[in-house]
Amino acid sequence: MSEIPAPVEVELKSSKRRWLSYPTYVFFVLFFISVLNSMDRYVLNGAANVMATELHLSISDIGYLASAFIIFFTLSVIPLGIWADRAKRKDVIAVAVAIWSLASAFTAFASGFITLFLSRMVLGIGEAGYAPSSAALMSDYFGRVKRARVMSWWATGTLVGLMMGTIIGGVVAGLYYGAWRLAFIFTGIPGLLLAFIAWRLREPRRNQADEEELAASEQATGPGNALSAPMVVPQKIRAQFWSLLRIKTLLVLIAIQVFTFFVISGTVVYLSVYLQQKDTLGMTSAQAALYTGIGIVLAGAVGVILGGYLADWLNRYYSGARVLVCGLGFLLSAPCYLASVLIAVNLHNLGLYTIFFVLTTILLNINAGPAGAATQDVVPSALRASAVAISLFVGHILGDAFAPSLIGALAQSFDPTGQHFAQHMAGHDLTQALLYTYPTSLVIAGLIGIIGARWMKADIEAAKRADETQAA
Repeated sequence: MSEIPAPVEVELKSSKRRWLSYPTYVFFVLFFISVLNSMDRYVLNGAANVMATELHLSISDIGYLASAFIIFFTLSVIPLGIWADRAKRKDVIAVAVAIWSLASAFTAFASGFITLFLSRMVLGIGEAGYAPSSAALMSDYFGRVKRARVMSWWATGTLVGLMMGTIIGGVVAGLYYGAWRLAFIFTGIPGLLLAFIAWRLREPRRNQADEEELAASEQATGPGNALSAPMVVPQKIRAQFWSLLRIKTLLVLIAIQVFTFFVISGTVVYLSVYLQQKDTLGMTSAQAALYTGIGIVLAGAVGVILGGYLADWLNRYYSGARVLVCGLGFLLSAPCYLASVLIAVNLHNLGLYTIFFVLTTILLNINAGPAGAATQDVVPSALRASAVAISLFVGHILGDAFAPSLIGALAQSFDPTGQHFAQHMAGHDLTQALLYTYPTSLVIAGLIGIIGARWMKADIEAAKRADETQAA
């Protein structure tokens, strides 16, 4: 006989019938929003080389535009994360999608660096509202047992969007003078429809998925258990964030993000530009966009999905598996990254470069699902959006907020006249900038993850106790 009392059992069965197919629907809505999110962000990267020529931008200007997005995203993510923990997450998502979609569409009317900077700034503010609220919403639909796998599949939406944005930007920009403006209009308008769909979503109870898993495993004790009690969000913001910063695993994940955001941001911003330089692989705008977009999404998707399944499988034997997988992925990616840039600039061998490019991309994306799931696992359910917000804030402000600007400035310092970039011969300059910064960052991130995985088991138990205490 089940130990779950009849009223609770009835409520659980009713809840399961009500939400059985709905979480899948929510997953796909958020998946397509993630695709659009990433697509709007990366159209600029695909079109950057052509836009630089038409609008007379320097190689460092491209970095500054990328940093504008990241900095304002970072400054906005904490207040919007706090809002998401105190409001309906679906409403926060809807507002965020509408704002960034309009900002992307208005980029088509940019006439120079200043107007581009302003549009990227607003785009960053809009996208800052989506990240914390969507992760928290997803965690209330899918429990701890399969959270890493779900988060991994969800994270592939970012890769699909990166591919589409880069390809659309690069291919459209190469059609004729000024064609890049159409790319921003094309990617901006669909967001308004998705904003309406997000607004119409149902808002789940805080911690609903984990509570239902608990009841299904017959660990609930009676009508007063967590199934019927709402989670309470701490009213003092300072106390709220202090409690989060005392979670060791969260600090480990943030530290990993600082170094990996630094690497990934600059790489994605300059990859298409890098491939188009005559002293690397000499691709056209369309070729670089297709190669970058398709290569990243295919190899990246393999890494994302592999990481989720690997982490969930290892989690059966080791509680810190999700953090450990992140660390191993980054540590192994360092030599592959080093080899790829050296091959491009010295050997100009596309086949050999592709091998190491694919390996690097797989390893850099293994962390996506495990890191997202681990963040949600080790914090109390009432603070999940805030945990994502503070993680993104620190990761971006210390990691990639200035990474594109730094890489661009370093590359230009090797050629202060800017003639190399103007003549599409800046491959050696970019290679030096990348080698001075990125392989070491990946090694540090890997070691932090491997060493810090030991604390995850205790932090998960502490999060469960916090939820039980609040529900009592």
